[in-house]
Amino acid sequence: MKSYRVLITGGTGLLGKTLLETAPAGWEVFATYYRNRPPLEWSARFYPLDVRDEHSISSLFDALRPEVVIHTASIGSVDEAERNPFPVHQVNVGGTKSIAGACGRRGAFLVHLSTNAVFDGKNPPYAEESPLVAANRYGALKIEAEDWVRRSGAPVLIIRPILMYGWPLPGGRDNVVVRWLTCLEKGETVEVTEAIFSMPLWAADCAEVIWRALEGKKTGTYHVAGADRISLATFAKITARVFSCAERLVVPVPNSRFSVLAPRPMDTSFVTTKMERELGVRPLGVVAGLTRMQRTRSLVA
Repeated sequence: MKSYRVLITGGTGLLGKTLLETAPAGWEVFATYYRNRPPLEWSARFYPLDVRDEHSISSLFDALRPEVVIHTASIGSVDEAERNPFPVHQVNVGGTKSIAGACGRRGAFLVHLSTNAVFDGKNPPYAEESPLVAANRYGALKIEAEDWVRRSGAPVLIIRPILMYGWPLPGGRDNVVVRWLTCLEKGETVEVTEAIFSMPLWAADCAEVIWRALEGKKTGTYHVAGADRISLATFAKITARVFSCAERLVVPVPNSRFSVLAPRPMDTSFVTTKMERELGVRPLGVVAGLTRMQRTRSLVA
């Protein structure tokens, strides 16, 4: 099997961290960070990068000459995209355009991380070829970014994950499971909507999809999701159970209970047949995924 020289943007995020931990043997893997510095033991493989700076991108590409770029760097806050669309556009669209353009000019293979938010949740489950219609500005920006990626001239793989969870690096962006546990383990209640359904994805399963797709030289779009379609309230209850917290602390509430700037799609569940058949990845259900997360807690710095 051919080994590759890989650059991961956003390497201190949850997926970037997981990709670094699971990279195929023999591959040269480097990563970038913006604000959150990497652990000391990883520092030799990391480079600072602001994806809004085309000159810095060009210089880094010249120095590293990556054959593959996995672009995970983005602003992930749905409400921030609604509140401050211009700076989010600069990163999620402008930064993606610059990374994709650099890949196109240098012939590097581009893996672009998109999102389930490119769908409005009105007609689930969604296959890769389903029409893209966003429910909020964040999703609309991600659709625009996908369009730039496809026009870049680079060979492209688009990955659309849904509700990833796992242990982030210290100081890194958290996820719903980490936020819930912060409260539950202090004996505090958490209110969770029972109206939104998802297919929670153990981050290592998403990383496995990406590495297998690269090994198989796959292009196109792949939907990546966990095995279970459940409400967020049910997901929170299972989280409490697996981590030996009091399940009664999880309070299911209607979606109207929350004050949010951006509307949330109610159900963006995926059809994952393509991922399973072409890549041979059978994603974990939430109990299995959360159990792995619980067992690896001691490994978190």
